[in-house]
Amino acid sequence: MTPAAALDSLLRALGTPGDRIPEDLEGRTGLWRSKLDGRRMLLLCDNAVDAAQIRPLLPASPGCLVLITSRGRLLDLDGVEWVSIGMMEPEDSTSLMTETLGTTRVGAEPEASAELAELCGHLPLALRIATARLRNRPRWTVRYLVERLRDETRRMDELSSGERSVAATLRLSYLAMDEEYRTAFRILSLYPCAGTDVHSAAALLGTAVRDAEDALEFLLDVHLVQQPDIGLYTFHDLVRSFAQSLRGPATAADDAAAVERLLGYYLTTSNAACEMLFPGRERRPTGIPPYQGERPYFRNADQAVSWFDREQAGLLAAVSLAERCGHDRYAACLSRNVGFHLHAHGQLDEFWSVGHLAVAAARRLDDPALLGISLANLGAACWKLGRFEEGLEVATEARDTAVRAGDRHTEAHSESTIGLLMSMLGRYEEALPLLERAVAMARELGNPRAEAESLTILSTLYERWGRYPEAAAAARQALDVGHDPVNEIMALTDLAFAHVGLGEEADAHESLKRARDLCDETRSPGDVALVFALSAQVAEQRGDGSQARAFAERALVLGRTSGAPIRLAKVVNVLGQLHMTWGNTRRRWPCTPMPTRSRRR
Repeated sequence: MTPAAALDSLLRALGTPGDRIPEDLEGRTGLWRSKLDGRRMLLLCDNAVDAAQIRPLLPASPGCLVLITSRGRLLDLDGVEWVSIGMMEPEDSTSLMTETLGTTRVGAEPEASAELAELCGHLPLALRIATARLRNRPRWTVRYLVERLRDETRRMDELSSGERSVAATLRLSYLAMDEEYRTAFRILSLYPCAGTDVHSAAALLGTAVRDAEDALEFLLDVHLVQQPDIGLYTFHDLVRSFAQSLRGPATAADDAAAVERLLGYYLTTSNAACEMLFPGRERRPTGIPPYQGERPYFRNADQAVSWFDREQAGLLAAVSLAERCGHDRYAACLSRNVGFHLHAHGQLDEFWSVGHLAVAAARRLDDPALLGISLANLGAACWKLGRFEEGLEVATEARDTAVRAGDRHTEAHSESTIGLLMSMLGRYEEALPLLERAVAMARELGNPRAEAESLTILSTLYERWGRYPEAAAAARQALDVGHDPVNEIMALTDLAFAHVGLGEEADAHESLKRARDLCDETRSPGDVALVFALSAQVAEQRGDGSQARAFAERALVLGRTSGAPIRLAKVVNVLGQLHMTWGNTRRRWPCTPMPTRSRRR
């Protein structure tokens, strides 16, 4: 409705004859305001388009109240008290459902009713439609409608009844936007996770970050996206479903290009983060051109870790998106980068899952080099989770694939992993030559990080075998060769185990003190837990019982948060022996499968 038409209706409602109503907007505005002079009146302007539509209707004198509802924030109206209407609270949703369906029906299926409210996004219109359908279909259970609503492809159809429809209501907001914002709205819904930031939005839209932020802020103003935190934007589930329903054959090419830009952004940025966090990691060509758009730059490791932590859900979702869209090279290469982060933070089930996904993608590509490295990483995940037989099979295939591809780095890594897994299975005599060969190959290839890693595994093998002098020698070699903090911590820990086996508590104490000084509890917590567990044992042997107990408690806390069952098993075995010394035989421990280290390619 134009302001002039609105004023015509308002003046007539106050009893003004038609022939006394001016033709022009200014005349109608003046007459309207004079009519309100001295009156106390409530004026409701529902579903306002913009401020220009509202200004001529505003009273000039005090004593009147104007209530305005609008899909967008009318930011250029002065003197306004804003009330943003969001989702209902769960208890209000329950009350609304009870009002429509009755207490008995809602109370009979409390869990299904709660899920129905969740699927409706706690939006009154959606809940009204859903409960009206249930009321008119008495044989339907709440659970039955919930199962229908779980299918995102038909959710909008389910939330439609007669002339009322969630999609129709959202379409009004959509059609009120300019074409550029309609396009941005549709493309941004392709983001595969809950929240997007301005960089990933810019990648999807193919624009500068500032332009992407402007689009997101506009969509925020018209309530088509939400902002749970500064710089983070999310779609309500129903709004996302509506936006995705706008896609079709006509948008397929643009949508595919947007997805590939997003995957390119994540691959390039995660590569940069890995280079900052894992400087000894082998650089591998991906065969994918670097992303040319704006992206975060990391000045230090803390910034890279923060980016990985903030973007982890989006990265995992992007890996799955790449697989679904047939971008196998992106899926495999991005999985490798994400796997480094997951491994370092003890999220081993996720590490194992992306490892399987990467292997499947590399098989479809028929790329032996990529398959070999993907298998090598999966083998490391299997080992960390105690899946020794599966890991042995995977690592053996990784080695054989690497040999066929002429990839000696992956061959050496896989040989080391096979030796590690065999030692975990007690096959020490078979494991020893494999580990010795892995050390020699890494040295020949000029890869000190891999050489140090294999030497620490060799030291652990000797220690488990009771060959403490050889264990100490291998650990010292690892310290001389490698300067990666994770490998250095483990080499010092292995050296301390060897010292304990040789009865050299003072030397063990010094090695563990050096290890603790290097530890960062936020990264590789399982490795840090073992350092503290052995520190507790050595402190007790040196007669410092209070320090031993403090170390023991810290080790248990870290071990439980590490996500690595074989690391936790080693930690609680050490602590269990210590509690036996203290006479505490009733202490209950977490029950899990034995020792670990940093193995990723």
